[in-house]
Amino acid sequence: MLKALTIVAALAACRGEGGLSLPASSSLSPYARSSPLLVAQAQQGGALANRLRGGSGFVEKHTGITFPETVKAGSKLLKFIGAGERKKAILGPVAVNVYAVGMYVDSDAAKAAAPKDEKSANKALLEGSYPKALKIVMARTVGAEKIGNALAESLEPRVKGTDAPLDAFKSFFGSMSKLETNNEIDFIQMGSDLQVSALGQKKTFSSAPLCKAMFDIYLGESPVSVHAKESMVAGLLKMCGK
Repeated sequence: MLKALTIVAALAACRGEGGLSLPASSSLSPYARSSPLLVAQAQQGGALANRLRGGSGFVEKHTGITFPETVKAGSKLLKFIGAGERKKAILGPVAVNVYAVGMYVDSDAAKAAAPKDEKSANKALLEGSYPKALKIVMARTVGAEKIGNALAESLEPRVKGTDAPLDAFKSFFGSMSKLETNNEIDFIQMGSDLQVSALGQKKTFSSAPLCKAMFDIYLGESPVSVHAKESMVAGLLKMCGK
């Protein structure tokens, strides 16, 4: 029966568009969602579907969401280094996956930082002003304004005392209705500029403090996703042959 579920998940994901919708578990029955084993089988089915489509992306294991190998930043192609899930507690110890977040870097510039261990790799990712990006892929449908406010809430203590345009950042998301499963948000840093794009809309914020704070959400001392930070740091070290 479990093997059959895996095949069904794969075929269902093949029929979907723009990523792996089924492995996020939201389309499984309440009974199936209550079983970690069945959810895992569905996620494996999503990974199989990606291979059947000829996809060569990277699957974030907690959500089943697939990330492309590269993203474009100006004239550069940034390379994927790692990803993790963002959970939200809904009732006591019960939490759901809200989105997966992946990181991309200018590989030559990141290697030039010459990280030797986890600490130096983390610093290179957090403080480097070279082209780099974060890609959020939604694991469930959430109001865009709600996502914007949640990000702003994480940014606020990190930009305190600076002129970071936090209100304008929130307004960008407030102009949209909702972010559905598999919708994406890209944050691309080029120098001190942070380009944010979602649902066909795009805005550039010129603020070094905002740039650093955005990456600090996932790479700082208190990251919102420990798995994401660990994966990103490990990915940079791997890229550097460590």
